[in-house]
Amino acid sequence: MNFSNITFGQYIPRNSIIHKLDPRAKLLGLLILVSAVFTIKNFCAFALSVLALLCVIRASKIPAKSIVKSSRPLLFLIVFTFAFNMIALIFRYDFRSAFLQAIFTSSRLLVLMIYALLLPLTTTPLELADGICALMQPFRKFLPVNDISMMLGIALRFIPLLMQEADKIMKSQISRGAKLDQGNIFQRVRAFFPVLIPLFVIIFRRADEVAIAMEVRGYGNAKIRTRRKPLIWKFQDTFAIIICAILAGIFTLA
Repeated sequence: MNFSNITFGQYIPRNSIIHKLDPRAKLLGLLILVSAVFTIKNFCAFALSVLALLCVIRASKIPAKSIVKSSRPLLFLIVFTFAFNMIALIFRYDFRSAFLQAIFTSSRLLVLMIYALLLPLTTTPLELADGICALMQPFRKFLPVNDISMMLGIALRFIPLLMQEADKIMKSQISRGAKLDQGNIFQRVRAFFPVLIPLFVIIFRRADEVAIAMEVRGYGNAKIRTRRKPLIWKFQDTFAIIICAILAGIFTLA
């Protein structure tokens, strides 16, 4: 696979322990770890969470460059979080304390995002949708679980595709002389209109193709949706949940 063309949220096929886990185990493990990272209050616990994240990345066999490239769209949010915290804390503390707290908050958010990003990188959209559907089964009497999981699966599948299409359109516009990365913020926003129009056309075209495909396959006619690959919970999934729970305890108590 060409890792230079990786886009945000795109599944990367690898033969790793993380890839082989049941999607339900990944979702539950992610929920446990993210909840624990939210409780981190010191740099020692933060360092442990980063170490655990590096171990997960190592176990997933996904190159670090691919994760960095895939997480580029998140950098704006990290910078915004840092700036917002600096502005909010500078009036309460001295500059050094405000700077350290802003660094800590934005770094913790980055760790959370990479933990969450590893889920679509190591799980196919179909597996992820099936996992969400399985975990939501207790609420099937109150919510259209199958429809929700289908919408999530389609969204997860189309986000990287649409970003690839947007990248192609932007490169095409730049080759024609468009200055998308020059000028002030208003000039850049105006320059992006030629990108948005063809992108919207592609979105509607793909949505129409998906709707026709779902209608041809008779989606919605059966009360119970069958699956080509049924989910099977294994010992390794239980072990992964136990490891996540232990790590969460360490993050909280450190």
